[in-house]
Parts: sequence; structure tokens; C-alpha cells
Amino acid sequence: MKSISSDFKEYISIFQDNWNENPVEYNQDGIIVLKLYEIKRIDSIFQSGKRNIRDQINQRASFFQALIFDSNLIDFLKDYISLDNLTLTKELKKFAQLQKIENKYLSLTDRIPDGYSIEETTILNSKRYNAYREHLKKVKLINKKASDIVRDKFQTGEHGADTTIDTSAIFANVGYIVKGFEGKYISLSKGDRTFVKNFMDDQIREGAYKLTIKETLPLYKEGIEEILKIGKELLSLNSNKTKIKKFSRKYLNEERKTLESCWQCYFDKYLRVLLMNYKEFYPQVVFKPLPGYEKDARPDFLAVDIYNNVDVIEIKHHRAILLRKEKGRDSYYPSNELNKAVFQLSKYIDLKTENIEINSIKNEYTKSLIEHEKIYRPRGILIISSRDHIISENTNDLLTSRLEKEIKKLKTTYTNIDIILFDELLINLQNYVDYLDIMLT
Repeated sequence: MKSISSDFKEYISIFQDNWNENPVEYNQDGIIVLKLYEIKRIDSIFQSGKRNIRDQINQRASFFQALIFDSNLIDFLKDYISLDNLTLTKELKKFAQLQKIENKYLSLTDRIPDGYSIEETTILNSKRYNAYREHLKKVKLINKKASDIVRDKFQTGEHGADTTIDTSAIFANVGYIVKGFEGKYISLSKGDRTFVKNFMDDQIREGAYKLTIKETLPLYKEGIEEILKIGKELLSLNSNKTKIKKFSRKYLNEERKTLESCWQCYFDKYLRVLLMNYKEFYPQVVFKPLPGYEKDARPDFLAVDIYNNVDVIEIKHHRAILLRKEKGRDSYYPSNELNKAVFQLSKYIDLKTENIEINSIKNEYTKSLIEHEKIYRPRGILIISSRDHIISENTNDLLTSRLEKEIKKLKTTYTNIDIILFDELLINLQNYVDYLDIMLT
């Protein structure tokens, strides 16, 4: 093997003897291409007083299947791979993960030999990698020093019997250091803020702190934009159950199987933001089952507006068809799906005290209204359909203009029931965000 040092030859020879595999794929003009491997434990048994282990080695099938390097760099290979079994070092694996490097070949030189695609090769930034390794050394040193301090000076238990390491008195002293002359903490750097945030996130996940969260209007427009993003993605879904399950797990933190149940969960989280004229919302559980109806025949929400009017909100889904075209006539009439939803909501709005779990109502004034039968003509709010699903037929500009008029007429058709489209809510919230953009400049 030309240009390969005797030490490296020995490693290659041992590797070949152990695995019956030649790892050198290319060796010309001072450039070497070395296959990289992964080890898999096949068996481990205890026999005759010692443990016998059998391993299997295979060339890497994922990123970095081979290493390209100049023969002059052989003495530095141990910084990148284990010379015993030609596997990646833990540091290089982690570095590649952090840098999101997932290419077929890793090169320590810009001299890529013929036959190896540059598109499939990542030339390692050695300066950045070495800085990362120095960082790991410093972290290890800091951890050791911190542990030594705690072990020597902050042991707990009688006569130092308990050697459990914690941060007793360390953070208190750090707090003293970062306070300014007036007792105020100095400004944290961006990196330190990130560290504190991540540290607190970990502590909360591990249960060190218990948080009580009260739902309220997001203080920052970014929070509202996230709500909008989730709503728009939900609005783009069809009835594909696989996509619905995936969406609900990702954005709603629980699995739902239908569009209607997704919207119910979405509004359970964000209805206060989407309907800002209401100050109180109570979910379905505050309603008792209606006598003479199925057990689950209950409205989705009880809402109290800023004038203390009590309304009932019913949620459907955004693909519900609202209008059907009459055969042989150029006219539209309410669909069966809409009529069914309106009929369902109309039986909910005649609320009485016995229909509501009074103890579930938190606000004392609202509770008094319900208990003393002072709810006056509750409105029904039906959230259903969207502009793309008003009718089942394809539309054009002329028909769209006509349908907008039909929707306006439809919204005045039903007594004491307001019909709201899903995308109307999102558009109104988007307008609010745009208004915030203007006000915050």
C-alpha cells in the first residue's frame, strides 16, 4: 500500500484478519478512500468462566459510507474514526448531526479522486470540527470542576456519607456574580438566555416545577399567527383519516379521527381568540343530556359575551355543503346538512336551569343568571362550512359573486341563529394580526 505508514498498515492488516474484509477502497496519488463500518452485537454468552461475544461488522449504509483523506493526514485519523474497527467517533457523529450532514462520502481534503461524485461528498470543515471538540473538552472540564466543588464543600448527610451531587449553593453564588451595583441582574447574552430557557424547559418536563396555565389572549402577535397557521392547515384537510390523525397528534396533542372533532378540539383551545366578543366559554360537559334525545346530544360550547348575554355554540366542519341547486331551476336552497345542523341547534337554545351543570359555571354572576332563569333568548352560533364548500359544484367569478349574496340572505333566514363560516373566523383573525402590524410599527 503505497504512501501508507507502517502503523496504519498494521491496523489495516489486523482489520482484515479479524473481519476478512479489505477496507481500503482506493489508494492512488496520495489519496486514500477508506470504507467506514458499523458494528452489531449478534451474541453474548457466558461460557467456561468467561464471556464470549460475537459481533457482526457491515459497511455503513447511511451517511459517511467512506472517508476520503490525504495520506499525509493518517496521524490525525484517530480524531475522526476508531482505527480498531473503522467506525465513526462519537464526537464526529454528534457533529454531523448538529451540522445536518448526511452525505455518502466524508472528505478531509478537497482532492476528490476520479469516480467519486462531488455531489455525494461533504468536505469536512476541520477548523469548525476541532472547535467543537475543544468545546466538548471544556464542558467536560467544567462538569468535573463543578462536581469536585460540590463533593468537597456541599456534601450532605452525616460525616459526608451522602455523596449525591447537586447544585447546592452554586447557583446562589452565580446570582451574586451577575447582579449589578443596584441589585439588578445584568443583561444576559443571547446564548445564555437560550441556556436558561432550555434548562427551565427540562426542569418543567421532569416535574421540578408545576405550572398553572390560564388561557387568555396571546400577548404577542406571534402567538396568534401560530393559531392562524394551525387553523389554515386544518382548513386544507379533506376527510382522509390518516392525515387527520397525523395533524391532530402534531398540533392538538391528542388523536382525532374526524374533521368535526378536530375543529372542536381546536376551538376548545383557541375559541377565546377567534371570538373576542365573548369573555367566558364553557365546554360541552356543562350541559346535561337533553331529555328525549341521544346521550351525546349536547351543544359544543356555552358562551357569555361582554354584555352578559348567554349564547350556545355548535361546531360542524369546513367541508359541509350549505346550498343545493334545484334541478331544472336556477335557484339554490339550504342543503339537508345545513337544515339538520340548524334543527339540532334550535333545540339547544331553549335553555333552562335543569339543562346545565350549575357547579361547572365558575363566574358567580353567570351562575346567578342561570339559576334564576334570567337568560333571555340565547342566540345559537353555528360554525359550519367554508367559502370553497358552499356548493358542491365548481364555481367561477360570476357564480362566486352570486353565492356571496346567497350566503348573506341565508344568514338572515334563521331566527336567532347566526351562521359563521370557518374561514371567516380565520380571515377576521388575520385582519386583526395585520392591524397589530400597523399598530406596532
